[in-house]
Amino acid sequence: MHLSMTRALGVLLVSALFLACGSNSPPPAMPAITDINGGLSASGTVGSLFVIDGTGFGDLAAATPGYSIDFRDATTSAVVASATVDYAVGAWKNLFITATVPSTLVASTTYKVTVTTPSGTSLPVSFLVVGSITFSPSTISWAATSSLPVALQGLSTVVSAVGGTTYVYALGGNTAASTTQNGKASNVSTVYMNSFNGNTSALAGPSWALTGALPAARGFAAAVAATAFNSKLGGNGAIYLLGGLDAAGAATSTVWAASLDADGTIPASGSGAWTATTSLPQPLFAHAAVIFHGRIYVAGGNDSTGTPVATVYSAPINADGSLGSWVAAPGLPDKRAYHQILAIAGNLYVLGGSDAAADPLSNVLSAGSQSTVYYDPINLQNGSLANATWTTNANTMTKPREKGSAVAAGGYVLVSGGLYNGAATGSSEQSYASLNADGSLSAFNGATGVHTITGSAGGYNFFNQSTAFFVDAAGRPHVFILGGADVNTGAAHAEVWYQP
Repeated sequence: MHLSMTRALGVLLVSALFLACGSNSPPPAMPAITDINGGLSASGTVGSLFVIDGTGFGDLAAATPGYSIDFRDATTSAVVASATVDYAVGAWKNLFITATVPSTLVASTTYKVTVTTPSGTSLPVSFLVVGSITFSPSTISWAATSSLPVALQGLSTVVSAVGGTTYVYALGGNTAASTTQNGKASNVSTVYMNSFNGNTSALAGPSWALTGALPAARGFAAAVAATAFNSKLGGNGAIYLLGGLDAAGAATSTVWAASLDADGTIPASGSGAWTATTSLPQPLFAHAAVIFHGRIYVAGGNDSTGTPVATVYSAPINADGSLGSWVAAPGLPDKRAYHQILAIAGNLYVLGGSDAAADPLSNVLSAGSQSTVYYDPINLQNGSLANATWTTNANTMTKPREKGSAVAAGGYVLVSGGLYNGAATGSSEQSYASLNADGSLSAFNGATGVHTITGSAGGYNFFNQSTAFFVDAAGRPHVFILGGADVNTGAAHAEVWYQP
């Protein structure tokens, strides 16, 4: 009798779980989070969307008792707030959940995120709530900071935080001037590093330090930094250098990866040193790359003949730091090289560039220079591009522009330098537009005079520069412009400028 009652009770409990799941199928296994936003850790502002990948979440069509996404106190594990989910759009699936960061959370605070189902509660994952960045492009000013050891153009720059320090890396580049015969072959393999001063926001080191050099010379390559916040990569993160011109001036398809040590350095040899991973599908230079949700996206560039292409590729970053296979994504509406790419709020943006073949060191605006801006949403479920055709932004950059740089800060896109009509006088050195709620960009505006590097003492009209972006502990954003060449002379520069 006792055994029969126990079995009956068990049947009732299982039946209750079936009802809680909203289906006649067995209840899901214990929920497990594999990553948030493609990273081992996560960050975001209040009100922003985030994506949880994992298993055992169940498939829900509406809010159901016993299911929740909770932000917990990092010390006590007490639930502080629960995330909201738009069930109507299928945001809660067995393998992923899209949710919104609760508005009651405190900026600059790390919480623990868990997923709870009737089967139990997942292990927690850290989530840093960051403050919204306040940035006013119309009031920016510029100051000089620690110059690079040598004059460089066509260099790649990445920023990565290791421990409590944020480092900046200048990778490869070209030392020639526009007038140098076959100057596109004057590429270097050096890698320099510095860090940011959290108090002054300038570079902390008066001089840049050498760190693990590239396996071979590369200029006009693309680079990204992978961290625990944007990938499933553990440790101190890694840097990837993609394609570029070699020591003979030929386009390459190589992709190299290097792990960062605890002091931010790149090992010169042995474990963590530069190593080859999955090559690009074709040789490219003057292309653009960005990392988002654990994937690297590469758009446009020149092929081995120096002709711009419209191709777009993406590849996942594996947990061991290698890259998975490159997959073709919807191509750009037109071929592009010497352009910029940004990932903002789940969208990819490609700005400006040229659709005509041009020497990478030329200081003359090419006949194919463009002012268009393209964008396409990223499918947060699988990393593909959501639309088969990129959208052409209604507002252009007002002037065709190539060989410049762009960053996203505080709801704005800031475009700096490059070749454009008036570049010799810096007439449109800084141009900016705000982000609209539908993903489009507003009309572009320009900054002049004291709000330009050209208008600052010791400044110059720059193109082929690199850029870096740093947010200090107080949430203040700072844009850095590194090296480049002078539009008027074609000579490479070593100066570094920043927005205090």
